[in-house]
Amino acid sequence: MHYRRVLRTGDPGPAHARGEQIIVCKALDCDQAAEAKAYCHGHYLRLLRNGQADESPLRTPGRLCSVDDCGRPHKAKGYCAAHYKRLLATGDPQPELPIRQSEGRGSISHGYWCVPVPPELRYLVGGHSTVGEHRLVMALHLGRPLLPDEVVHHRNRDRRDNRIENLELWSIAHPKGGRVEDVLRFCVEMLARYAPEVGSWVVDRSSGERQSVGRGPLNRGKAIHP
Repeated sequence: MHYRRVLRTGDPGPAHARGEQIIVCKALDCDQAAEAKAYCHGHYLRLLRNGQADESPLRTPGRLCSVDDCGRPHKAKGYCAAHYKRLLATGDPQPELPIRQSEGRGSISHGYWCVPVPPELRYLVGGHSTVGEHRLVMALHLGRPLLPDEVVHHRNRDRRDNRIENLELWSIAHPKGGRVEDVLRFCVEMLARYAPEVGSWVVDRSSGERQSVGRGPLNRGKAIHP
């Protein structure tokens, strides 16, 4: 065994195994016993893997990720497991991107609290098994799925405060044109969607007759005059 160590490393083994005085690893700030090439076991493995000595400190208890405000335990190369995985995949730890955190029966994604959706409620969220809790709460409150152009706003800016009294339904829909006829048509459609008791009838001023617009989009073949 010791002969094989000499052939591989030029050293028969760690000094303490031969009853000699312990030699400390030559890597900076490392107090581990040297085993081969004057390095401890951890630094020597780095030398074998990388072909060159990486004398940065080994993983130690209590060491944290070097990314500002991360606070997660160190994994490798000065990063936590999540940032180190990004480094391996892209060459950049991408510290500016948020990290998804698992906490109990939900998780945080981009600051929003996401929860699993029971099968009987998935029709409200497009069939998804996991969704932002704020969207699920609003869909339950309205009793219908949210439309593609509807978003949920947090009144107090806290994305994890998903009480219905803290949520507002916003619409990002807007008319594509700037003509008065287009804007009026858009307004009527929005009334028909959100206030059908107000927007269910509109007066055509050219004839003085009322036109029913119902709950859906207007028939664009009929002009509405201001």
